[in-house]
Formats: sequence, C-alpha cells, structure tokens
Amino acid sequence: MATFSKKGKGILALICTLCIVFASVSGVISAKLLSNLYLGEEIFLDSLDEQSSAGIVNILLLGVDEGGMRSDTIMLASLNGRTGKLSVLSIPRDTRVLVGRGYQKINAAIGIGAQEVRKGNLKEPEELSVQKVKLLTGLPIHYFMSVNFDGFMEIIDALGGVEFDVPFRMKYDDPVQNLHIDLQPGLQVLDGKKAHDFVRFRKGNPGYPGYAMGDLGRIEAQQAFIRAFIEQKVNAKNILKADEIFDVVCRNVRTNYTAKDLIKHLGSIRKVSSDTMTMYQLPGSSQTIGGASYYICDDAATMELVETVFNPSAKDVENKK
Repeated sequence: MATFSKKGKGILALICTLCIVFASVSGVISAKLLSNLYLGEEIFLDSLDEQSSAGIVNILLLGVDEGGMRSDTIMLASLNGRTGKLSVLSIPRDTRVLVGRGYQKINAAIGIGAQEVRKGNLKEPEELSVQKVKLLTGLPIHYFMSVNFDGFMEIIDALGGVEFDVPFRMKYDDPVQNLHIDLQPGLQVLDGKKAHDFVRFRKGNPGYPGYAMGDLGRIEAQQAFIRAFIEQKVNAKNILKADEIFDVVCRNVRTNYTAKDLIKHLGSIRKVSSDTMTMYQLPGSSQTIGGASYYICDDAATMELVETVFNPSAKDVENKK
C-alpha cells in the first residue's frame, strides 16, 4: 500500500480542515457554547450517509480554486471513534472517473457539479464529488468540508506559523496565476504566505528542482506539513485563539458539520496525534489516454486498502454492541 493548479490552488483543503477540527473548534465550543453552530456555511448534500453504529466517521475534504471549478485536493479522512486513529486517503486530482457518458479527471467533478446545479439537476456542486469518491472507495461519507484557500494564510499566521524543514530551494514563477514562490532550504518558521507557497509548489523554474514524482511528490510534501502542523499546533494554548480562527473558517468553508457533531466526536478527536494518524494514497498508476494524462485507480488494491484500514473489523463492531 502506498503512503505516500488552477494548479494547486485547492491544495489547502486538508490543512485548513485540520486547523478547524484539531486546533480551533474545540475552543469554539467552550468560547461560544453553541451546540447548533455550523463550522462554516451550512450545506446539506443528498449523497451523504448517516453515521452507523460502527463508530467510524468519514469526512470528505475538498480544496477548491477561487472560481470553484476545480478541487485539486481531495482527501477522505476517517476517524475511528474508539481508538482515535485517523486514516487519511489522498485521491490524486487526475484520477479518471466516468461522468455521464465520458471520462473526466475527478478534480473537474465540482465544476461539472456546478453546471448541473445551474441546470437544476443537482442542489449543490459538491454532490458529484461525493458520489465519485464513494464509487472509487466503496466507503460511506458522512460529512464534507469544501474549503477555499483564502483563509489558509490567515489561520497559519494566527497560530504563529509552523516550523518546517524545507528540503530544497523552491523557485517558481507563473505570472498568469500571479504565483511567485521563492523558498530557501532549511529549518525555518513558515508564516502564512510561505506555508501557502510550500504546499502549492510542484515544479521549479528552469535550473531549479521540482518534485521528481510531480503531483504525487507534492502530496507527500503536503502530508509532511500536516504532520508538523498537528505536532506543533494541537495544544491547549491555541484555544485562546478560537474566536479568531473560527471567524476565518466561517468565511472560507462549506460543510454539513456542526458544533453539535463536534461535541459528539470530541472524545475521539482528543485522542488524535501525529502518532495515531496514518496517510495513504489511492492505489493506482499514471497513464496517458487519448493524449491526456490520467491517474487510473487500481480497484483490487483499493478494496484491499479499504478493508484493512478504513473499514471497522467485525470484532470492533461486536465490541460496540
């Protein structure tokens, strides 16, 4: 099993959501005492499932670009309610899925969903992304969080930055996106802007290195950053910043997850640490089909991964009874 724009603009979904779940929202409960508060803009999706007695909570995390037409980061976070183990499955943005009568990259599903909303065929643009991830994994999805990247830098700055060892000089310029990255290598505190640049970086300017595995290398780098964030920022002192972070979250998140849900899951969330979190990538391989580059899911390997990691064992279910 493997563990580990437009380009990369949606990369920030999991990081922002972990900020919400692990660093701030528990403080919001104490500070605001509102059990019916939504942790973002309140959205309901028909494709979501009710949580079963198995004690597993699955949350789909979507990072969307500023136009809402691409979700270049798609991650399924699965929390075991009894052990506090958090398993995260990264789904490459180029994963090939059937949409209607043709194949598309899964990162386009949210944009196609938006078009279907305008036609009156769907209620919300995220519906199609939820449906496709459920088909890929065979897993139920209980909650979703759709995050734009604007709040990411604000949250990182509010929490005082993240100390991180940048592996090499990252130099990249894209005037079309107004994206200019210039990070020096070495251990340093990344403020919001530098953290944003690090998680968006994939390839360098001519003469500067990029990730050998392209987007797959970027996924590994994002996961390393997330681990550093959790190790450094999941602590009691950040509860004092709950109001500030919560306000950022409300401006930048669409979700069906409420503070009431958080209260229900808080015991499990408090067990989560970098030691109880494991990260995986959807099994598969890159292929060129019809001149387009796709990531082709390995169905058999995916089902094996799902059954061994993401589904509760029969013993777990029995112990719950």
